[in-house]
Amino acid sequence: MTNDTARIARGFRRGLVAVALVMGIARVEGQRSPAPGSTVGEAVPKPRSPFGIVTFDLKGPVPKVLARLGTGVVRGSCNWADLEPARGAFNWSCSDDVIVGAQTLRLRSYMTVGCTPAWANNGAGCRGMPADIADWYGFVANFVSRYTHFDTILGVWNEPNLTLDDTVSGANYALLFINASNARNTVNANFPLAGPETSHHAAANGYYRQTMGLIESYGALDTQDIVAVHWYPDGPALTDYLDAIHDTAGSHEVWLSETGYATADLKAQADFYGWLLQTFVRSDRAWWTHVIFYRLWDGLDCCTEAIVTSDFTPKPAFDTYRDWIEKPFARPR
Repeated sequence: MTNDTARIARGFRRGLVAVALVMGIARVEGQRSPAPGSTVGEAVPKPRSPFGIVTFDLKGPVPKVLARLGTGVVRGSCNWADLEPARGAFNWSCSDDVIVGAQTLRLRSYMTVGCTPAWANNGAGCRGMPADIADWYGFVANFVSRYTHFDTILGVWNEPNLTLDDTVSGANYALLFINASNARNTVNANFPLAGPETSHHAAANGYYRQTMGLIESYGALDTQDIVAVHWYPDGPALTDYLDAIHDTAGSHEVWLSETGYATADLKAQADFYGWLLQTFVRSDRAWWTHVIFYRLWDGLDCCTEAIVTSDFTPKPAFDTYRDWIEKPFARPR
C-alpha cells in the first residue's frame, strides 16, 4: 500500500467512525422547515438542456436575464466556511440563493463548495485540508439532506490542483471526494456529485489522472456522478483535452463545467462562443454532455468573461449563446 493510499484509507475510516453522529445531524437538518420554494416529497421535473452559465446569485434582474438566455443549468459556488461558520451551525443563505432560485425557475443547479473553514483546520487557510475529515463528511451529509429534493449537483471543490494543498498524486482531493461520496450515500445514494473540477493544467502534469485513479479505486464515483473539468483558451486543443479526460472517466458524463473568454473585443468574445458551441454540438462525442460558460454578470463593463454589462445589457456573446440555444440542432441530446 502506497503512502497516499494508506493516508486515504485512514481518512476513510475516520469518516466511517463519524457515521452515527453525522446521520444524527442530517436527520435534524431534514426535520427543519423546507427551504423557501422547495418541493419536499416531489421533485420538479428535470430540464435536460446541455447549456449552462455561471452566476453567483439569482437576485434582482438575474432571473429575467436567465429566462431570456434560455440555459438549463445554473452553476454557482459557496465557501464551506460561509455555509458552516462554526462546527454544526449552518447558514444556507448562499446556497439557497442559487439552488432554491434555480428550482423556482425550473432550472437545474450546480453548486460548487470549497475552502476549508478556519475552525476545521486550525486556521490553516482555505487551501488547507480539514484536520478531521469527519467535519467534511458531516457537512456533505447535511448539504445532501437539505437539498435532497432539489434538482441540484454538489461540486466538490473548485480547481483543487490550484486551490488545495495537495501533491500531484491528488491524494488530498481524493480523500475529500471519497468522503463526500460516502456521506452522500448515507443520506441519498442517488444524489449527484461532480468532480474533480480541475483546470486544464491538471491533465498535463498528471494530477487529473492520478486523482481519478484514487477515487475510482475506492468505488466513490457512482453512476449519476459527473466528471467535470475546466478549460480556457490558453489551454491545450479542446477536443484533444476532453478526449484525454474521457479516457479516465469511464462511462461517466463529462461536463465542461467552466469556460469563458475575457477580452475588451466584444466580437472576439462572441466568436469564441460560436466556435465553442459549434465544437460541442458537432463533436460527435456523446459522453461530452454539457458546457457551462463563465460567467453571466460581474458588475463590470469591460474586459472580463461576463456576457452582460454592469446594468445587465446583453453583450454580443449573450446573443450568440441565446441564438445557439434556440437552434433546432442545439436541442438536448
